[in-house]
Amino acid sequence: MAPSEPVGLVATEVTVADLADCLALSDEAGWNQTEADWRLFLGLGRVVGIRDEDDRLLATAAALPYRDFGFVSMVLVTAKARRRGLATMLLGQAVADLRARNLTPVLDATPEGALVYARQGFMPLFGFARWRRDGAMQVADRAATGIVSALALDATAAGTDRSELLLDFASRPGSRVVLGDDAFAMARMGRRATQIGPLVAGSEAEAQRVLAQLLAAVPGAAFIDVPDRCSGLLEFLQGQGFSLARRFTRMALGRATAFGLPERQFALAGPEFG
Repeated sequence: MAPSEPVGLVATEVTVADLADCLALSDEAGWNQTEADWRLFLGLGRVVGIRDEDDRLLATAAALPYRDFGFVSMVLVTAKARRRGLATMLLGQAVADLRARNLTPVLDATPEGALVYARQGFMPLFGFARWRRDGAMQVADRAATGIVSALALDATAAGTDRSELLLDFASRPGSRVVLGDDAFAMARMGRRATQIGPLVAGSEAEAQRVLAQLLAAVPGAAFIDVPDRCSGLLEFLQGQGFSLARRFTRMALGRATAFGLPERQFALAGPEFG
């Protein structure tokens, strides 16, 4: 067998010992995940992968369980191993992991991927887009405060308790939280840009108000994932120097109704976290 060929198409468990390989895969794809993000998937969920004969990861997929549903994400394949069915195989494993827990699998699909997932029984919930602001990423040296009071707001909007996730985000150096009346906005440091979200509010006007405060605290390169329905917020972002980067569709297996209160979600935690 030639070097770096898969030792059979067998999915194996990914552990913290594989963090360097995991980060190399997301870096190769140009994604924004940090080592801390990968540790969340390993700690709160399950990551499986395909390895070459030297035990290096060629591909991964993650299943992140919440209550009632779970996210399928981090489906990555290194360039030299693509078009061999690895992504399909690992995605199927992540879906099976969630279904074994009686959880509805949810994922965020690109326009091309949405066509594939629809044939597998995934149904669209809503569309959203990633918006980006260019510049040098600003790195701060302190963690966020105030996130505890936002956890209940997030649980109502998301339809599940994400306390462990958000407390982890908030504990990282450079994270920021802005609280408002029945609203909060959060930012955390990413690999390439600050990731803004989640942003939860009772109205679009309140969402824009807390977002403006947050943006003032995190200048430079930033990503934010905003549902398509938020036309006023999208206009505001363009005025702040953001431009459209890519589009997604949130989809759920066998379900066409979003969990929680999507009308209160004005920015998501990211396509990998929901």
